[in-house]
This record gives sequence, C-alpha cells and structure tokens, in this order.
Amino acid sequence: MNDIAFAITGASKVAGGIAASNHNNLRSLVDLAAFKKIGLKILSLLEENSDRPVFLPDWVSFKGFKRNKFAFAAELLSLVVRKPVFVFDHVRLAFPLFPFAATGSVRSVIFTHGSESWKRIHPTSRWSFQAASLCLANSNFTLGKMRERIPRFNGEACPLGLSPDFPLNGEAEQLSTSDINLRAADGIYRRLERRVLLLVARIDRREGRKGHLSLINILPALQKKFPDVQLVFPGPGNGQEELIELARKRGVSSSVFLPGWVPPETLKSLYRRCYAFTMPSEQEGFGMVYLEAMSFAKACVGCFDQGAEDIIMHGETGFLVRDPDNSNELLDTLTNLLANPELTQTLGKNGFERLRQFFTAEHYQARVKEKISKIL
Repeated sequence: MNDIAFAITGASKVAGGIAASNHNNLRSLVDLAAFKKIGLKILSLLEENSDRPVFLPDWVSFKGFKRNKFAFAAELLSLVVRKPVFVFDHVRLAFPLFPFAATGSVRSVIFTHGSESWKRIHPTSRWSFQAASLCLANSNFTLGKMRERIPRFNGEACPLGLSPDFPLNGEAEQLSTSDINLRAADGIYRRLERRVLLLVARIDRREGRKGHLSLINILPALQKKFPDVQLVFPGPGNGQEELIELARKRGVSSSVFLPGWVPPETLKSLYRRCYAFTMPSEQEGFGMVYLEAMSFAKACVGCFDQGAEDIIMHGETGFLVRDPDNSNELLDTLTNLLANPELTQTLGKNGFERLRQFFTAEHYQARVKEKISKIL
C-alpha cells in the first residue's frame, strides 16, 4: 500500500482558515497512516523545520521550505518515483505534479475551499482539479459552485468541523454579563452592553463582503429601537480605517469596536459576551467562525447561497438573508433577534446541538479518513 505525502501551505505558524483546518487534516492523516501501517510525509511550503506541529508523532516526517517554491516543487517531483498518494491543502500546490496526475501516474487528493475553487479560478487550478483523483470540497455549497464551472472532475463534499484548537464546550452556555471594555471607533474605551452583535473575520480591503459594512450601515436604525446595541469586529487586516470612517459618518462610532487581532482567551470571552453572532458574508466557502459561535450556543446570521447554508438552519439555529445590502431585510432579521431574547437563546441552543451532532473535530476527521481511504 502506498504512503501519503501531504503538501501544505502551513499549519503551526500560518494564520487563516486553511491552516486551521490543517490541524484536523494532519490528525486525520496520522490516524489513517497508523491504521494502514504506511508512512506519512508532511511538506510545508511557508514554514521551517522548527515549525513542526507538536502533536505529530516521531514516525511522521516533516519538512519546511521557508517559502522556497522551487525547492518545494523539486521535493514533490523527487517523490513521484515512490508513488505515494499526494494530498494538497490548496490547489496551487498541486500544479507541479499536473503532468503525472493527468496521465494517471500518481494519485492525488486536493482540498478545496472558497471562491478560488470556482469564482476566481486560475486555468492551472482548473487543470489540477480535473486531473486529481479526488477533490474534497469544504461544503456542499463549494462543491455545487465547482460543478457549475468545472466539467469532468471527481469531487465530494467534506464539510469542515470545529478546530481541535478550539475545544467544544461541554454544555450550552448562558449569556455572559462579565465586564469587558474595548476601544470604540471614536477612540474612547467603553463597556460592552447587553446587546452585542459579534462578527469575527479578517478586515481586509480586498475582501469587503464579510458583512462589516452592511452592519454599520443599519446600526443607526437598529439603535432607534435598541439604544444599547453594539457591533464588535475582532480580526486583523488593513481595512479598519474604512470601517472607522463609515462609523463616524453614520454617527455610531461610539458603538462600533474594532480591537484587531485578539488572543484566543479574549476571543472566547467575546463569544460568551455577545448576544448573537452576525456575519452576513457573501464570500464564505464554509465559515468556521459560525461553528465557534455555535460552540457558545449563539444564534447565527449568515447569507443564503453561501457556505453558511451548510451550517445555519434558517429559522432553527439562526437566520439567513438573501442580500445583506438590502437594509430592510437585514434590519428586520436583527430586529427579530434583538426583540426576542427567548427565541435567540433557543436558536443558540439548537445550534449548539447541531454542532455536537455534525461539526465537531471528530466528525470532520472521520469524514476525511473515510474519503481518503478510498484512494489508498
């Protein structure tokens, strides 16, 4: 039986959803290789040898390439003669082996993620997807979009699960009333009130469809009914000034908080403290942060025709909107949540149970092992 070579962008010292999902993928492949009694080699493009994940057993090989794409590609090509099953965490890593995959000389599995798998797809990525033995999409939504754009490829949905670095809570938590003070967009430190709407995501000028702008735009109307409602947007990125300026123009800068990147424990405190998790994003292949919010029994708001549809059950664990720029639709949805705390709490509890039934780290790892086993 063939060994496994897992080519990754990174895991330990790299931020982002792909790196986070690799913590599950690595554990899955370790278990699978141990069960099959085969070797496992990890090649990390962006990391160094010292970035080896601490949970990898000694028998697993790990090599970092410090962003050297040529050395990375050369290592992949050197392994072809051994004919391992190649697994890639991103399609762009698979291209050096395209001629071998296209002719069936090697077998490969490619994890697929957001819009780069279908909306902004590069021609070489299309070829790699079509040549792969199996493409594992992070959601049914992503798989469906890929099928619309890419003819003749072997793909299956493999919905993600909660990261093992974000432990599942043992029971549905109640809304926290702990004191948290953050710096608002007006520059003054203020206490978070009872009706906090949380959105956790990168704040990047190139990715302006996460929902931040839509929420700030309707905040004045929301505050006419609920004066204490606040928006909290933790996350790194270069788009904070744009949001601060919009909050000032809308006259709500005292109620919008952009703390940037926050430590894991602070982030968990914000999940506990928020009234609901609101990310009406139009650029989600899946949306890991919905799972994090569900772990704290929070009702979630997302968008139809996005990866959120795989996670949020409309009217049962939260609400989905058609168009976050339709201020009336989004305003009505949030007003319904804010005016009905018992409903919001029930939605959150339902989401917590849905997470425990389908989206734990163990659920996702089992899905990965089952699907890749068919290729070995």
